[in-house]
Order: sequence, then C-alpha cells, then structure tokens
Amino acid sequence: MQSLKTTRQFSYVYKKGVKKHHPLFVMHCLRLGQHGVFFNHPSASLLGLSVSKKVGNAVCRNLIKRRVRAILRHALIEKQAIVFVAKAGIDTLSYQELKEQILACLAKPLKVKRKHGSFSPTS
Repeated sequence: MQSLKTTRQFSYVYKKGVKKHHPLFVMHCLRLGQHGVFFNHPSASLLGLSVSKKVGNAVCRNLIKRRVRAILRHALIEKQAIVFVAKAGIDTLSYQELKEQILACLAKPLKVKRKHGSFSPTS
C-alpha cells in the first residue's frame, strides 16, 4: 500500500470520495478505477493519514499511524484511495479494538456520491 503525498491528492479524495463515519475516526474512500490516472498509481491502493495535535503527543500520534497502516495493509484493500482522519479519543483504543472498528467500517458498502439536487428516475 502506497501513500498519498500531496495536498492536491488529499483534496481530491475529500471531494470525490465517500465518507465513512465512526465516533473516533472518519474514512474517506475513493475507488481508483477511473481516478487512478490522477494518482499515477492505477493498480495500487493508496493511504493518507491525518492525525491532528488534538490526539495525544507526537509519540501517541505516530503509534496510531503505525497501527492504522498495519491494519489496512493486512485488510487486502484493492484499488482504493483512503484518507484516514483520526479524532480525539482514538488513543484510548488498543490495537485489537482499533482493528475491529476499522474492519467493521470497511465492511460497509461504498455508496455512490451524488451531486446535490440530482435524482435517479424510477421505472
């Protein structure tokens, strides 16, 4: 799993991706099918991590980032760009609890993001 590097890549996932909410984190997920060319990695999964200073000290934030990378590396996610945004309080979870919460969030299907005001005609 490779990482998102630029602000432009993060912004693209925020704008085009689908949010998956949890009380302790938010995941922005984007399938790379047609968007893969933008990231120059059409076949690899990409991960961006955002852990603000509201979450513990530097040691704690780096621990969370290492845990999230390890969990998502073993989750076998294919052709997705994921931005993981940690919220305050995530540092209280153990590795196993964090793993269960992330995998449960990933198990939810991705919804198609629609523009405001659009509708789908019914038969």
